[in-house]
Amino acid sequence: MIKLTVYILFVLTATAFSQVDSIITYFDDGSIESIVHYKNGVRDGETKFFWENGNTNQELSYFNGRVNGLVRNYNEKGIILEMYSIVNGKREGPTSYFDSTGVYVNDVFYTEGMLDVEKEPLRHSNSNDKLTENKINRTKKKTKKKINTDQPLPPTIEEERNLEEDPAFYLSVEVMPEPIGGMKAIYKKISYPKQAKENGIEGTVVIRTFIDRDGEVLDAEVVEGIGYGCDESARLAIFYHRFKPGLQRGQRVKVQMDIPVEFKLQNDG
Repeated sequence: MIKLTVYILFVLTATAFSQVDSIITYFDDGSIESIVHYKNGVRDGETKFFWENGNTNQELSYFNGRVNGLVRNYNEKGIILEMYSIVNGKREGPTSYFDSTGVYVNDVFYTEGMLDVEKEPLRHSNSNDKLTENKINRTKKKTKKKINTDQPLPPTIEEERNLEEDPAFYLSVEVMPEPIGGMKAIYKKISYPKQAKENGIEGTVVIRTFIDRDGEVLDAEVVEGIGYGCDESARLAIFYHRFKPGLQRGQRVKVQMDIPVEFKLQNDG
């Protein structure tokens, strides 16, 4: 099969000291097969692969030529099947699975590429999950108590709402999101900008990060910066990283949090 390849070259200004290319490949029928971004000759940035019908097949990100960060796989209808993170070339954290309609099913956990059997998969109960339904029913039977009608009843508690349907971003939750692999994994994605080194720039960049219920970063913005390329370097490293989701009363929620990233020159002396 002969594949057509189109090279689109974007040359940045001389002060950026980098060259960015986008390579688009096509199927025989002319539909796009893939869009891959390169920086200084190596894969870097978001990459998309497509089915021949035009629907998305896979979305992932490269950093310095290696897959790093969130990976999404889709079926031929363009419906998501699974989502996971790659850290240092290996699966890390939860792998989320979805059914043929795109509805979340469960998570399994990986540690440095190995299936973590000690962690129980997170599951959402539904009408078809008989095991979960039976477990709930057994729990209800165990917790039934006789009420003494001679004593005044306690005030009723408002039924807990489904926090996973809440569109708001929480500023504080019981379990705050954590970067998969820790901050160490984020720092590995950051290269000290040449301009900052030449000017002896050090300091802390604070990135306001918006994390969804799957641990994906929806947006990242600089709220405190030091310039010289450090701000954008920190922002991109966080934007392309996946987090363990925040939890409130055991439910996944969206969270807004500020993440400090320190830039400190090494003392060669």
